[in-house]
Amino acid sequence: MGCGMAVDANRVIAGGVLVFVEPEEFRRFLELKERPLVIVGETGGFKRTKLTMTTYDGAIIITRGEVEVPEGAVLVKARELSLGK
Repeated sequence: MGCGMAVDANRVIAGGVLVFVEPEEFRRFLELKERPLVIVGETGGFKRTKLTMTTYDGAIIITRGEVEVPEGAVLVKARELSLGK
């Protein structure tokens, strides 16, 4: 089966699709849109984790850490992120 891009995901959670990928795969998603929406922030309690997220065809694509954002991207800096509840 042919496709435009294949990505290995670290984790997929059903019920709203969250796709966790490595930073290099995340950058590939950013390249698919002219003006990607990128959300950066931290989640967690005592052990804070930096996350960078974008959207793609109804899914939320997430990577740990910060990723260089392409020029022209729409950047949202969240004070706090929650991935559930």
